[in-house]
Amino acid sequence: MYYWRRFQIPILIGLAVLFIFTLISINLKHPHPSGGVESLVVGLTAPVLEGFHKVGAGVARVWNGYFFLVGLEQENELLRRQISEYKQRQTQFQEARLGQERLEKLLELKSRVTAPVTAARVIGYDPSPWFKSVIVDKGEAAGIRWGMALIHPDGVVGRVIESYANYAKIMLLIDRNSAVDALVQRNRQRGILEGVGSNVCRLRYVLKNSEIQVGDVILTSGLGGVFPPGMVLGHVAMVDKKTPGIFQDIEVKPAVDLASLEEVLAVAMVNPLLQK
Repeated sequence: MYYWRRFQIPILIGLAVLFIFTLISINLKHPHPSGGVESLVVGLTAPVLEGFHKVGAGVARVWNGYFFLVGLEQENELLRRQISEYKQRQTQFQEARLGQERLEKLLELKSRVTAPVTAARVIGYDPSPWFKSVIVDKGEAAGIRWGMALIHPDGVVGRVIESYANYAKIMLLIDRNSAVDALVQRNRQRGILEGVGSNVCRLRYVLKNSEIQVGDVILTSGLGGVFPPGMVLGHVAMVDKKTPGIFQDIEVKPAVDLASLEEVLAVAMVNPLLQK
């Protein structure tokens, strides 16, 4: 009884359709001249058949649309993968191009330096907040010794403070222990460029009556036997003559972006007597 109530309407519709098709079959086998029965049957069945046709057509459209969307999604996924591959190739090409440009600049710098040089790649930064240094992938086996200057196409990087068989530690210009004899390119005023532990340096011991301007280029003097003369150290970023004492407060921004070093050149010491 439960199943009869549940499926009563579908069963009645099915029986009605079966009855209608039976009448059509009988009418076709025994046609009546008046066509009364045929007209009645057609009048009753046509709307039903039309409804079945529309439902079937709708189902077909939904089904075809489903497969169309599935195919479209697959095509989109393929296109997304291709775009990702193209972007990766573009990135690799860009890296290769930039690497080639850096190499060309390094070779050009090497041709301008009269002292023997050794190329090295930066492989790590000292994580300590008290020291500013990097590690390079060449050491004593490649001729890199304690005290040698490290330079870059943009200017001076620092000097070697520790050297091992295949690695070396480089103290950067901005380290608090760094000090380089320097001069102002424009007027040849002398001073000592010292690191202060941040991303800038200070040009010390320049008298207040000396004319120093923002933008002045600071070079290595060549004194001390470590750095070749005329190498760019940085540019004056700030000048303050109002501080107490006889010296100016001069802030210098290093010429090299010391936070993103990749390749450097180690230069043999100008004065080999300083070599350990």
